[in-house]
Amino acid sequence: MRLKEAQVKSICQKVLLTLRSKQLINLKKLESEVLAKMEEIFVRDLKVEDEINKEAEKLLEQYTRTMGDKIDRQKMFQMIKKQLIKDKNVII
Repeated sequence: MRLKEAQVKSICQKVLLTLRSKQLINLKKLESEVLAKMEEIFVRDLKVEDEINKEAEKLLEQYTRTMGDKIDRQKMFQMIKKQLIKDKNVII
């Protein structure tokens, strides 16, 4: 995961504060409960992206062995990742 726990907490707090200050939401639960759930979802989504990145890297290594260095690794990684996201029906 690229973000530290403190960074996730800070991002979630800022999002919640912004939503509340603009009166876009009314909390039906305690703020601490809402923040905890936001952090849980945020971390879960980051882990899904990490798993997709690992899988894309594995596939890229297989393609590289077959095709050699004739490919642009970054471009191919992005293409593989995009396809995995589509296949797994996730939003990143």
